[in-house]
Amino acid sequence: MSEEANGLTVLSIDGASMHQSGVMPPLLILQEIASRYEDDKKSLPGSFRASETFQMIGGVGDGGLLALMLGQFGISANDAIREYHQVLEAIHQHPDSADWSKEERSQRLETVLKAFVASKTNPSDENRSLVDPKEESPRCKVFVTAMHAVNLHHPILLRNYRSRTDADPPKCTVVEAIRATIAMPDFFMPVTLGPPHRQIDYFSPACYGFNNPIDQVRQEAKAVFPGQSISCIISLGCGHPGPVQIKDAKEDTARAVVQLAMDSVRAAEQTYRRLAGIPNLYFRFDVPYGLERAVLRLNPTLSEIQAHIRAYVGQEQTSDRINSAVKQLVERLPSIEASELDGILPVEATATVWVKKCPLPSPNFTGRRDELDHMYAYFSSGVGTTSHIYVIYGLGGSGKSQLLFQFVLECQTRSPRVFDFVYFVDASLETTLETDLKAIAIDHKFGETAADTVQWLSCQPNRWLLVFDNADDKSFSIQKYIPNSIHGSVVITSRNPELAGLTTRDSGSRRIEDLEQWAAEALLKKLVGSRGRPSNDENSLVTQVAEMLHCFALAITQAGSYMSATGRGYQEYIELFEVERSRLLRERKGHVPDSYPWSVYTTWAISFEQLKAAPRHFMQICSYLHYTGIPKDLFMRAVESKPLTDVDEGPQIWLSEFMNHVRNSEGRWNPISFDEIIQNVTSFSLLDYDPEQKLFSYHPLVHEWTREAIQFAYGQDFPDVQCALQLVALSTPSTNDKSLASILLKRRLLPNLDSLVSNVVHISSVPIALRLSPVYDQAGRWNDCANIFEHARDIGGYGSDFDVDTCTNNLATAYHKLGRHAEALNLQGSVLANQKRNLGEEHPDTLSTMNNLASTYTCLGRYAEAHGLYLSVVANEKRILGDDHPHTLSSMNNLAMTYEHLGRHADALDLGLSVLANKKRILGDEHPDTLASMNNLASTYQVLGRHAEATDLLIPAVSVALRVLGAEHHTTSILQQRLEHSLVHDSGELVDNSLHEELDSMVATIEQYEQEGGLKEAIEQCEIAVDVFSAILGEFHPKTFMRVLQLAKNYAMFGRVDDGLRQMERAYWLIKNDKFPSADRLQMMPGFEELYSQLGLSTYPAEPQAKPVPVKAEGPMGETSKPRTDDERLPQSMAVDAVEARRVLDVQLKDTKVVKEGAAASGSTRATEAEKSPNASAKAAATVSEVWDRFLGPDLHHGQDSATAKRTSKTSINAPKTSKESIRKGKTRDRSSTPVTWHLL
Repeated sequence: MSEEANGLTVLSIDGASMHQSGVMPPLLILQEIASRYEDDKKSLPGSFRASETFQMIGGVGDGGLLALMLGQFGISANDAIREYHQVLEAIHQHPDSADWSKEERSQRLETVLKAFVASKTNPSDENRSLVDPKEESPRCKVFVTAMHAVNLHHPILLRNYRSRTDADPPKCTVVEAIRATIAMPDFFMPVTLGPPHRQIDYFSPACYGFNNPIDQVRQEAKAVFPGQSISCIISLGCGHPGPVQIKDAKEDTARAVVQLAMDSVRAAEQTYRRLAGIPNLYFRFDVPYGLERAVLRLNPTLSEIQAHIRAYVGQEQTSDRINSAVKQLVERLPSIEASELDGILPVEATATVWVKKCPLPSPNFTGRRDELDHMYAYFSSGVGTTSHIYVIYGLGGSGKSQLLFQFVLECQTRSPRVFDFVYFVDASLETTLETDLKAIAIDHKFGETAADTVQWLSCQPNRWLLVFDNADDKSFSIQKYIPNSIHGSVVITSRNPELAGLTTRDSGSRRIEDLEQWAAEALLKKLVGSRGRPSNDENSLVTQVAEMLHCFALAITQAGSYMSATGRGYQEYIELFEVERSRLLRERKGHVPDSYPWSVYTTWAISFEQLKAAPRHFMQICSYLHYTGIPKDLFMRAVESKPLTDVDEGPQIWLSEFMNHVRNSEGRWNPISFDEIIQNVTSFSLLDYDPEQKLFSYHPLVHEWTREAIQFAYGQDFPDVQCALQLVALSTPSTNDKSLASILLKRRLLPNLDSLVSNVVHISSVPIALRLSPVYDQAGRWNDCANIFEHARDIGGYGSDFDVDTCTNNLATAYHKLGRHAEALNLQGSVLANQKRNLGEEHPDTLSTMNNLASTYTCLGRYAEAHGLYLSVVANEKRILGDDHPHTLSSMNNLAMTYEHLGRHADALDLGLSVLANKKRILGDEHPDTLASMNNLASTYQVLGRHAEATDLLIPAVSVALRVLGAEHHTTSILQQRLEHSLVHDSGELVDNSLHEELDSMVATIEQYEQEGGLKEAIEQCEIAVDVFSAILGEFHPKTFMRVLQLAKNYAMFGRVDDGLRQMERAYWLIKNDKFPSADRLQMMPGFEELYSQLGLSTYPAEPQAKPVPVKAEGPMGETSKPRTDDERLPQSMAVDAVEARRVLDVQLKDTKVVKEGAAASGSTRATEAEKSPNASAKAAATVSEVWDRFLGPDLHHGQDSATAKRTSKTSINAPKTSKESIRKGKTRDRSSTPVTWHLL
């Protein structure tokens, strides 16, 4: 008979648990088969080789090791007994083996196995690959089974050959394959296999009910040998299970694991039934109960095992079956086609079943009191009147099952018990779910199917609880397995939030979030163990560890177990985590006291592997965005946008491939396809979606894992980050898009853009950078804007989508907002000249540049030029663009503020009211441009002393700004500061309008002297104005600050540079003081810096710690003087001339005259009211006294001569009467300088 006509022979070897006897029983049985085979073949003793006799050998656990020894390396049964015994001795007979940890035992096993493999390979290679690249289809095909961490209910096969059924098998060495199939969790560490970005742990299937690989052998033979005949299948077992009497609690775990590892009878019996109609095909050899009891003695001798085997094979029935099997091996007569190996499995009325019990929670279970109370409340209400279905869902590793186990334990230990019966079902697969439900029916003797259990529970009147754990498989509907009953209850744990829809009431589901901070810290301390009384520093480190792991339950458990196993302290772990984050979260080390088999990263890799291609791509792109607040509109706008030009093609092609998944046949946005992608990702709780806000978010650790896995696998050049960058660029609205939706989108894009930029060295693509600039501009990040445009200018090109004038204008805008007005002015002049020449004076772009130029004039104090330019712009924009165009309204808004700067408050108010009404009508109440106009109008109200009206305007404006722009936005800050000022003044005495007119008149007089060249007179009036403004408005009022700057400038222009410097130092102290309104500081600091530069000063003032100290002058006013030194006061560089103190006396007299004239001009009412106030004089005197103390210091003030004191007292009483009654009690804060609305192109 030809080789092709011969039937194929297959060998299946059960597993043990690497205990003292191991697979000696199968080896000894095989030795008996080999002996009889050699007799029948009349061959030499020892010539039998399993690798030549069997075409396929499959094994699990120790049986897998034996399969590779026999099939991969071709050793004889006798040699296999010797080699295997050496392995057992190395593991069990070492003097220190009883004290070994799992890590040490695993390392010892690896060393022994590598030595064996090296001795059997030529040349010697201890890292021999399981699949020999030179022989990918060996004559004897060998596989071992392992438990893939993706699912503990379906063993996977590690083969020494290529298989069509596994296109992407994990690459491993022979040693790794053996360790994977042997890795019993309580004895050995799992083996991690797979590429770096998706490594998964592998365990032995033996302790999970798969220590008989016969089902895998049948299925694999069907797949590998299609169309060929099978002669026989020989299955070698390690012993029947039997009752075990546990006498010593210390031996309980070891004995129970051994018994579980030997429990393979069900698979054998099922195979007998399946192939019962085919004679001489399936031969099962398994030692009966006697051997099992010997094995459980923990120290059986080889002679004892051999005695049991001799007794077993000597039985007539066993001997006859061995002879029949040997005959099939020798003759190889075909018995059945490989495709028919499933046979027929008859239904039996009775079977041996095991009803599962709900596992106990981890002994370290901590926290979750709110969740447990929520569950109690749910199940305690509506008892006997409605069904109770409760769904616990969340990210893998968040602690769903542990919460369930704790709930069941508490329910059953309460008195009275909450539930009469609890039934536990493994719902990870439909097959396991049906098996567990079927076991309930058979155990209670009311049926044989899962449907019978569902029906039976539906009719039960008692309170039962049915638990479906790990219902993550979406390939079937769990709903059909839920009984319909008002007496019973159901709890489901799942990663799929969609199952929450099965609940019968709104409160019947709970998403499991991170642990509370205290619970995470308590869990960590439990796991690490006590190391003496914790210090404050140690508690702080515990908090730090919990925070950096985001209080994620599995991560905390893994970290605590690692520290306990390695003896590392919290500080060491923190330092290690900084450099080995990925490894620490990917690998499990130490004993983890719960039943969860996977590491943090493995848990998410399992879910990720089950995603479709498009959802994977989506997650990879999103991993470079911020983990919270990813807007859905980002993807929609990117699909609808015009493709980018002048960008890298690789990432663009990759991004286009993803976007093709969410485009319809016409190339437009396909919301249905996008929703399918999101549904696929959220079904594993890898991503959250807020449908109201239309925002996606990640758990921070999942976000980090996705990005690190990509970088680990593909390096920093993987196109995901560039794809994400292009995606954001495509979706960014242009600066001209003033819609509220676009402004909100820009705000939402900012954190995502920051996250992206943190992952790239530099945005090298100019077109991308230019598209992203509106995001920074909207957020007030003008330095970033300037950097983008400067980079584009420096490399000499803006790309085909942007013209030079537009980008230059935008760079000028950034300079202006940064306070670099001189640079902005130069650029604007150049752009305006080009636009007038190329576009014409009435082109909208030209008008926008003119508006911007006028704004720069305003900031430089050139109000007259700004006024003239604004008038021209407004007139042309009204005629060309229309009265209601946003640009027209912006220019009108700016013109209104110019009126205020010119002291034309009535004109500013009228125009401001008109602009605000039109913006509300056209743009809406919540548009940022509307908020800017509300701010400007409030400013005018404040100048006029109408704080109540300013308050009414600002309260809704602040509320809208916080919601639309965010608390950190510059506009929000300005509005809040202005509102604070109005609230203070609205509740106290108000500054009189006529008094403001007097102050404005003083400023106008100074400016007139300046324009006419009368610098000396301007200085005299400016000195008066500084002290009057300080006394009336307050030293830290922005208008007082402006007078100080004006005085410094006039000193410098008059040649008194030192005096100008001292005034600049004083101004610097004012603006940096906490009492100075922060919003005004934001607006005025650029002007201060520019004036400082104009004065030719090269050294910037040091950061002030206190007010500059006045010093005595040796000459008349204006002469230079020596600063005094005082350890308690500022360095000499921050000193102020003492002439300032002397001038206070004169100023108060002049102030009296100014104020009295002002009072007479406005009528006698104000003076009369002041006289009626009994406290007015005292308040005025106190105010001036405070001024003296601030200017001179208490020692100099109180040490003056009596004449000066009398003069001061008189001035103090008379001068500030009217001013004090118009000053708010307490701290005085006034309006900020007004933000100018710019037109960006």
